Amino acid sequence: MEQLNFEHFKNVILDKHKEILEELNEGELKESIKEGPGEKAYSFHMADVGSDSNEREKSFMVASLQGNMLAELEDALERINNGSYGICAVCDAPIHPKRLEAIPYARLCLACKANEERA
Repeated sequence: MEQLNFEHFKNVILDKHKEILEELNEGELKESIKEGPGEKAYSFHMADVGSDSNEREKSFMVASLQGNMLAELEDALERINNGSYGICAVCDAPIHPKRLEAIPYARLCLACKANEERA
């Protein structure tokens, strides 16, 4: 198996981290613009209230997923720094570089991930 280029993966992870932070900040900006300066975007029609509530719930879920992704990316950066990046957390086998290209924060090799999903 080929040697990992840690600098490459570090840059991939940092780029993805930056992208998520920008998306989160953009989402906050959209919410503040929607509400307007000094006012809340309250609706008095029942259908609008339901739609607004649904949109807030979706925004919260997306932000939560993005927060989880940020934590995964930060954990991957820590593994790069401590030398454990690219090593399966379960069986200590190397994680294939193609898997890391697809999922740069992967902690498990493909076999261990498949076992985890079956369990």
